[in-house]
Amino acid sequence: MKPFSNYLLKLYRGALERSADEFRDWALNETKALIPFDSCVWGAGSWMAGQPRIHSIHLNNLDDGFVTSWIQHQHEDKLVRVAHMNINQTFNVDVAAEYSGTAIHEFHCKRFAMEHILGTATIDTDTRLFNTMSLYRSDPDIPFSETERALKEVIFPHLIEAVRKNWVANLHHLFPGNQRSNFNSVATCDSLGILQIAMPAFIEICRLEWPEWRGPELPHVVQESMRSGTLKFVGGEIVVCMSQLNDLLLLRVRPKLAADELSLRELEVAQRFAAGADYKTIAQELSVSPSTIKGHLNKIYTKLGINEKASLVAEIRRMTH
Repeated sequence: MKPFSNYLLKLYRGALERSADEFRDWALNETKALIPFDSCVWGAGSWMAGQPRIHSIHLNNLDDGFVTSWIQHQHEDKLVRVAHMNINQTFNVDVAAEYSGTAIHEFHCKRFAMEHILGTATIDTDTRLFNTMSLYRSDPDIPFSETERALKEVIFPHLIEAVRKNWVANLHHLFPGNQRSNFNSVATCDSLGILQIAMPAFIEICRLEWPEWRGPELPHVVQESMRSGTLKFVGGEIVVCMSQLNDLLLLRVRPKLAADELSLRELEVAQRFAAGADYKTIAQELSVSPSTIKGHLNKIYTKLGINEKASLVAEIRRMTH
């Protein structure tokens, strides 16, 4: 029990300290101390129309030819079908016993020294995002034990959560200090509006606007905002802000605030004033008169139901945290 407890503590500590590039291999190497294995494949994707859509595949001690080889023989891979029909269960497979005489055994399993497999698949019911992981042993005389099978079944959800925490921890390094916000309620999507990863708080807040919504596709109104280039959706209950993150979009969601009812110009003025600029400076920056800025601020105070600068600063801060 103590080795398992120490493993979890180290796993979650590593999630906060390690870079995203190294974390998965580091976590898998730590896992080897509890469940020795020779190689591993870890896939992630979304479940749409009854079919898996792969977003990423991480290989540990396997070369790139593994994926191409598996695609050629996937129609004979019984474990994939069984695992996705029995979500959150781990299966202990003797490769020779299950696949002997098949092409996948002769040209795939033997090529990559797969004699024993521990395979697991999980699907998040809220987002329909899935993770699948297979651990492989190459010695036919050293099968995985029932204890190891049960342990992997317990460990896998922790590995998935640790990867999400590691991802969030590393987001802070990608944005300037004045753009950092609470990254607990974030997600990423591709150009088609399909979720790639999502934190639980992201789903929880989205449900304020769309109680029946389930992923992996973003609600259509958010997709429309994304494709129009506005990169912001303001709904009745929530606000979704979007920013480019490599080849994906980072989505940050929060409950709607009074300041979200400000016009673009009013928000621009409010942000500058809250940051410490005076009427004259703001007027010069926006090429208008100081009296115009004063008029904007009067409207801003009325819309927000406030009467002092400190309250305005607090309202603007709430929008970015």
